[in-house]
Amino acid sequence: MIRAVIIDDENSARNTLKSLLRATNAQLEIVGEGDDVTIAKQLIESTQPDLVFLDIQLKTGTGFDVLQTLSNFSGDIIFVTAYDNYAIKAFQSAAFGYLLKPLQINELKEVIQRFTDHYSSKKNIASRTQILIENFEEGNIKKLVIQNVNGFRVLSLNEIVYLKGEVNYTRFILKTGEKLMTSKTLKEYEKLLTNYGFYRIHQSFLINLRYVKEYIKGEGGEVIMINEDRLDVSRRRKGQFIARFLGR
Repeated sequence: MIRAVIIDDENSARNTLKSLLRATNAQLEIVGEGDDVTIAKQLIESTQPDLVFLDIQLKTGTGFDVLQTLSNFSGDIIFVTAYDNYAIKAFQSAAFGYLLKPLQINELKEVIQRFTDHYSSKKNIASRTQILIENFEEGNIKKLVIQNVNGFRVLSLNEIVYLKGEVNYTRFILKTGEKLMTSKTLKEYEKLLTNYGFYRIHQSFLINLRYVKEYIKGEGGEVIMINEDRLDVSRRRKGQFIARFLGR
């Protein structure tokens, strides 16, 4: 049974989340609720939950204030927020997940299922939480947490040569030659990384523009990356790619 706490400054919001969680039939027990930073800290440290549903705006501060005060926290974070802006990119980069208000049961089911799938292989969650705080404070994504069957891997953006979409999975190709697979889609990473020097040249490829070695003309053309991999550029993305790459 997954043990969870809910931190939200609105009683109605906490009740709504509990009701939706019951409707998902998840194997999950709510072991406490809180509505401000102090209560949240005490609750999380005393109950040591596996999962925290954390709102951003609380009575006496923010959810990030809570994270910064915790010690020996080994659980995971799912943000539940009305924020639909740049901050979500910080959430995506390291939090296990986030849910936008008003909550949708299908989205809740999906994030709970992903958490359940990874629950038995959790490790180094404290590191992921610190990365989340750093990314949020800087206002920029500096690192990504890539979850896989064995746990997760922390990557700096400059380690990534390109990403390859494989149906509902994404493969990361790194400068070292290593390849990592994660269960997020390429579309999710496109939204996350487009403003950080990455561009989707094809349905299957999201490339790090820093590591383009050469572009070869053609109907769409192709790029040669620094690792010598040759990747197709789709015809409809060709013009935007050239403009993005050359700064036109």
